[in-house]
Amino acid sequence: MDVDVAVGVSRRLLVLAGGVCLLAAIVACSREKTAPAVSLTDAATVEATPSATASPTPSPTPSPTPFPTATVATPAIAAAAGKPYFPPPPPRDSAAPAGAAGIARLLAPHVGVDHYIEVDRIIDNQMESPRDGSYAVGFYPDFDHPGTGGNAIFSAHETWNHFQGPFYQLNQAKAGDEITVVMDDGKQLRYRVFDNTRYQVDTMPMAEILWPSKRPPGEEWLTLLTCGGRIVYDSSGFGEYLDRDVVVAKRIS
Repeated sequence: MDVDVAVGVSRRLLVLAGGVCLLAAIVACSREKTAPAVSLTDAATVEATPSATASPTPSPTPSPTPFPTATVATPAIAAAAGKPYFPPPPPRDSAAPAGAAGIARLLAPHVGVDHYIEVDRIIDNQMESPRDGSYAVGFYPDFDHPGTGGNAIFSAHETWNHFQGPFYQLNQAKAGDEITVVMDDGKQLRYRVFDNTRYQVDTMPMAEILWPSKRPPGEEWLTLLTCGGRIVYDSSGFGEYLDRDVVVAKRIS
């Protein structure tokens, strides 16, 4: 009963109306497709380096502080969020692909996000949906790249193939929650959530979401988009979301 719905946008299409540039927001909806679930990558551990001298005995090299385990939504968590419950996807029999665009993973443990990155594009003025609907978070290089001081755009499915998608719990993000972008070189870019808004599809201010006029100069933002809210079902048992959830965070380190 879940669906795959992409938020359609235009990065380049500007319509002049009365001297004001308006972004054309186009919504593309597609039915759920079968996609393999992927397993999470185990965190690497660091062993202590033995000392070259017999005395004194050196202290072991500390292992990196592990990230909190991402919360998997239970029926109770789903009920508290006012949404139908879908189980997490089963692991697949091969490792998740490496990240893309220099980004290894996106982490937001409080809302169950610990997923690899795939590159998605703007095609025919629409945001391409992540192809691995179960465990990939889509990054859009048509917009800003993390670490460059702009507004980086990510999206993922709320549900996929009758299982939880990467952003199944995104609507529960709270101000103060942290989101971490892990780069391929191990660098961690940390962001703190300050806004979580649900929009109707047909009235979404896409230009403002993608190029926020209220972002202070020099302040880096991260914007996450997914489907959410109301669903209209058809005779096939699938449907279309009428709303979108948008979470915005600013970089803190």
